Amino acid sequence: MLIRTKLALNLAAQIALVAITAAAFAHLVMVYRNLDEAQTRRFVSYKLAEELEDSSNSLTLMARLFIVTQDVRQADYFRQIWRIREGLAPRPAGYDSAFWDLQLDKPGEPGEAPAPGQSLIERMRAAGFTAAELALLEDAKKRSDTLAGLEEQAMGMVDMRGSTQPLSQEEWRQALDLVHGERYRHAKAEIMAPIRQLRKMVDARLEAERQDLQRQVDLASLAAAVALLLLAINVITAAINFERSVRRPVLALLRWAQGVRAGRHGGRTRLADSSEFGELSVVIDEMAESVEHNLGELKEEVARRTRAEQVVRHLANHDALTGLPSLRLLHDRLERALAQAQRQGQGLAVIFADLNKFKPVNDRYGHEAGDLVLKTVAQRLAGGLREADTVGRIGGDEFLIILPEVGTMEAAQQVRDKLLALIDQPIYLTRHNAAVTVTAAMGIALYPSMASDAQALLRLADQDMYRHKEAQRRGD
Repeated sequence: MLIRTKLALNLAAQIALVAITAAAFAHLVMVYRNLDEAQTRRFVSYKLAEELEDSSNSLTLMARLFIVTQDVRQADYFRQIWRIREGLAPRPAGYDSAFWDLQLDKPGEPGEAPAPGQSLIERMRAAGFTAAELALLEDAKKRSDTLAGLEEQAMGMVDMRGSTQPLSQEEWRQALDLVHGERYRHAKAEIMAPIRQLRKMVDARLEAERQDLQRQVDLASLAAAVALLLLAINVITAAINFERSVRRPVLALLRWAQGVRAGRHGGRTRLADSSEFGELSVVIDEMAESVEHNLGELKEEVARRTRAEQVVRHLANHDALTGLPSLRLLHDRLERALAQAQRQGQGLAVIFADLNKFKPVNDRYGHEAGDLVLKTVAQRLAGGLREADTVGRIGGDEFLIILPEVGTMEAAQQVRDKLLALIDQPIYLTRHNAAVTVTAAMGIALYPSMASDAQALLRLADQDMYRHKEAQRRGD
């Protein structure tokens, strides 16, 4: 599979997993918010149910206290509690079950704000109670109202404000019996029955809602955990795929490139891969084969040209017939030998040789025989010299010999005599089935006793050679 396809698939998978994870966490946050709201509703529901019960108990407390004490404050508190429950008066700050117990300890009349509030039953409806729960609340409210009417009747029996006659003992006992008798206790119990049932219904509803939300939390948590796990697996898989699909091929190509840089042009990448790197490997290997082939041809061409240049240089510096150094190379070697002799304070001898009886051989047997004679003489001269010595052909049948470290005439003459003896030996002409003999006239010049430069040495050696040749003609 192509790397770009793998990357696209992997990116799509990661985007999907991240989206799933984000959705799971968003749902989890929403569910937790719903759980918090459910707990708030539970608390509000309990508080409202408790307020209904507390208001009923507070009305009973005020009625009983007024009957016993005939303190008008309790009657006013009774009416204020009623008005607050009906929404005709605002709820005081810090209004709870202990509010009126604390209010009883305060002197004076309680003050009321003129602005009305929301009735208890309206607040219950706004709190999200179900129809069945509201029916129980309204039933408890009606029973509490009935009981409050009984309490108000009892207070009216002992309320002597505006009356000129005192309260009789019998009237007081009757009023007291209304708020303490069997009928009153039965009515009080009837108020608590729907409130208790309401609490059970609210508990069951809110617990079911909590369990449902908890299941949603568990599912959202599981989805988020699975998405994160899959995302982690995807990341690990992507890293492994990167190692296999990218890093290894890149390292293989890097090793191949390093080998090419080191001069190893025969290496190949050979990546068995179906990705872009595999395609690149095929192209690189084909290119490497082409380069290697071209380099081989180039090396052959360079070697051929090098050999040709060597031949040209050899021909430029050597005699084509004998292979001996030419006049140009002889001049160079003579200059070098003179420079070395000057540095080291040594002597140097130059011998100028010219063949005798060569022209008759050339005329009688032809140029081919003459060339054979010249080559034979060249070989004999080269074979009779030291490795440090130089012999070269300077033209026709003339040769020049350079003898480094030979500083006396006696030593130079010994070399000359040796070479003359080698030349004097017969030369067999196979084609003509004949043997010929040539001789040579050799002139000697010495450095530094006779001359100090190359031109002077060559001139003196040439002059000495002609004297030697003249002496040979005279038979000396």
